[in-house]
Amino acid sequence: MYWVIGFILLLYFGIYHRYTRRGAENIPKGRPCIFASNHASYLDPPLVGLAVIPRKIRFVAWEKLFTVPVFGSFIRAMGAVPVSQQNKNSSAALLRMVMGFLKEGRSVFICPEGHRTLDGELSPLEGGVGIMALKTNAPIVPTWCGGTFGAMAPDMTLPRPRKVYVEFGKPIFMEDLPAELDDREKIALILAKISEFYKKMDEKDKASGLLKVRGK
Repeated sequence: MYWVIGFILLLYFGIYHRYTRRGAENIPKGRPCIFASNHASYLDPPLVGLAVIPRKIRFVAWEKLFTVPVFGSFIRAMGAVPVSQQNKNSSAALLRMVMGFLKEGRSVFICPEGHRTLDGELSPLEGGVGIMALKTNAPIVPTWCGGTFGAMAPDMTLPRPRKVYVEFGKPIFMEDLPAELDDREKIALILAKISEFYKKMDEKDKASGLLKVRGK
């Protein structure tokens, strides 16, 4: 089912959104990774799931999304795990769940911003991604979903035929962080590296007009 859904998603994103992928050579081989993505749309998780094939990833999603016809089946088949609103609001519960996936050898998708942007602007990053990486020694791959806000902003019911892409930045290896830093300083450095990548990609998309929602 995973491969069938992957093929369907490839057709959908390839034809309807003219999907492209960049930087796949930056994904470390042979070990679970944390794909730390910006979050502008509900399209982001399945888009990244498509971009990392043949690797399989796990990610958590609000349980109500699984009740949406077709979309719910897609994200479940692509590795989504439903969480209740109560657990969604519990950072500790989510940290334990995601770290469990990593310790099982599974790669995960997370959004350091914590929520979808409502206006297309970047939000401050939360420290959970750094904690996960330090406790599991999993490398972080900064990940950018471009064009998804214009394709399906939070106030849209259905996606529009806008171009989207995924770009993977240089991985952040925990063993490469300065040994003299304590955990808090390492987390701050990790967030700074991810934020730098996001800002660079955000500026590029704004210059190209990919963040615009036409007709608004």
